Amino acid sequence: MTAVLASDCIGLWRRTLLVEADGSRDTTTDVTWLQGVTAYVDSRGFAGTLSQSDDVFEWHRIVDLEPPGPHPDAGSMRWHDGVLVETGVYATYVEHWSREGAAVTPCWAMFLVAPDGQAGLLMRVGALFGWACRGEVVIDTVDGPRWHALVITGEQVQANGVHWTVERWEGNVNP
Repeated sequence: MTAVLASDCIGLWRRTLLVEADGSRDTTTDVTWLQGVTAYVDSRGFAGTLSQSDDVFEWHRIVDLEPPGPHPDAGSMRWHDGVLVETGVYATYVEHWSREGAAVTPCWAMFLVAPDGQAGLLMRVGALFGWACRGEVVIDTVDGPRWHALVITGEQVQANGVHWTVERWEGNVNP
């Protein structure tokens, strides 16, 4: 197995295998993860930023549709025969991830806040975008109706009837 750099992770990933602590295996649940420079959106209902310390990656959740777990979401990652293999640090599991063959540029993210203080995240990687707020987590195509429902003007984003303000961004934001 070989080491992984955070920059290796930019793109859309599909989980091909989950091995639980009891040895049970799941190859049928459709899980995708869209990763930008640090921003990510995960189809399981959470989004935030990814950090790396040596071979350990930690997904810091700023939007989570589920209650937080008892431990940080962290895994050791290595390449094995072209597959990204994640092994749990605080929980016992192994996940295999395969990159979908889509373009990874442009790549940017907007970290947003609503008038009530709610966090949101809008990101783009190639022809895909990720959107996350308190009630919704989406990974979809830029040319689709969900993308066109977003109104992006300077440091403001309007989505689902909420006017979001950009707190910070990463990458060259050019919607």
